Order: sequence, then structure tokens, then C-alpha cells
Amino acid sequence: ISKAYNDLTLNTNWYKKGYSILDFSKVIKFEKIERSVTQSVEKIIQRFFPDKPLNNFSLPNYHKYVTSYEHLKIDKVIKRLYPIDFGFDDNKILSLIEKELGKPLSYKQKSNYSPHWIIVRISMPQSSGLKGFNPVHKDIYEGYDNEGIAPRMINSWIPICGVNNETGLPIVPGSHLINENQIIRTKCGSTLEGQKYSVNSIKSWSGENKMLIASPDYGSMLLFSSHLIHGLGRNNNLDETRVALEFRLHFNEKKYNAA
Repeated sequence: ISKAYNDLTLNTNWYKKGYSILDFSKVIKFEKIERSVTQSVEKIIQRFFPDKPLNNFSLPNYHKYVTSYEHLKIDKVIKRLYPIDFGFDDNKILSLIEKELGKPLSYKQKSNYSPHWIIVRISMPQSSGLKGFNPVHKDIYEGYDNEGIAPRMINSWIPICGVNNETGLPIVPGSHLINENQIIRTKCGSTLEGQKYSVNSIKSWSGENKMLIASPDYGSMLLFSSHLIHGLGRNNNLDETRVALEFRLHFNEKKYNAA
């Protein structure tokens, strides 16, 4: 995979790390995003379970309103949302990331493709199996395995609640520079703790499997290369749901050529 051509972080001053923490509090208030995500999740719960009482619902207490098996049904929807499903101006975040990279971005990989979705990632306390976590992976693998081309994409991970030094997003700094022949992975998804995942799971890299837990403050985002190894974000909290918002943005070739 040609990282030099495909990696949108190439000309940033944090390219060697493969990630950066970006403060967005000056362009959009965190409280507005938190409130919007809460309302969106609450509406989806009500859609599936209209008789469920949701008095004083909050995201940190999500697990007190929803069972693990109910969550499986909700989870399929909250991982496929779009800007229209939220009440905050996502273009402010998009513009901030464009400025950081110096490249135009959009939700679409190509003009004739459907726009990429926004993911609300919910992990219930003491998460494992049905309670949800994501195996170690790279986001470029799905596109590369299906089409033979690594998508020019950037990842943004925004903590909403339940995120701390133990429950942040595990990443491997510099792993976007590791040669692919040093990475051992599956190509057809994987089954972990009885749950099947569509993501292509990584088992080891350069003989290692150690990860750094990134934990941005609320009002900041983790911006990282889509070539970077990450995942396995378990929620070790005893009584607090972990929620994060994920954007995957693509290089806007049409806008770039028109400039």
C-alpha cells in the first residue's frame, strides 16, 4: 500500500506520530455536540422501544435504560448516522480539519459514491462480547481489500462521555509507517468473545501488540491517519457508559482540482 500518496497526514508536523489532538472548542461548543448526540440516541431508543421510560435519560447512564441485547439492535443504527441526524453544525468541524491538513475534504470518497456515515460509538460498562468493543484494525483495509486502492481518508474521534486514561482509544503511534509485511491480520473479519465483526482484525505488528491509550479532553478530538493501527477500546468503567463520535472524511478531489 502506497502510504506516501494516500496518507492525508503526510505534510502535517505530526506525520511521524500519525495522530494529533485538536481543540475544537473555539469553533463549536462541546455542550452542543453532547446535547445533540444525547437527543439523537434517545430518539433511536424510542423508535425501537416506544414504551420504554426514558425519564432523565443521559448518555453516561445509557446502560441503565438499555439491556445488552437491546443495545445490539440500537447499535446497528447509531453506527450509520449522517449530519442531518444531528443538531450541530458539522461543517465547522470539517473546516477545522481541512485547515489542519491543508486539504479539502468531504464525506464522499468519490462523487458517484454514497456519503460516508457518522458513527456514534457506545460501549457499555465493563464492555466485552455483546456489550461491544472494536478489534484492532486499520480503516483503510476495507477499501483496499475490496478495490485494491487505499482510500484517501482521515479519522476524527470525539469523546462524549465515559472517556478517561483507561477507556480512551488505543492507538499505535507511528504504525502507519510499518511495512505491511510486518503486520499479521485477518481479511474476512473476525469473531471475538462470541461476537462476529466485519472489520479486518490485526493480530500483531512487527512482533508487537502494545498500544497507547489516547484520551482527549472533552472539547478536543483525536485526529489520526486512516493507516494508523487502532481499536480494542474497552470500557473499564464500573458504572458509566463510554460514548464517542467518529467522523471519516475523504479527500475532495473535485474541490481540489477546482481551486
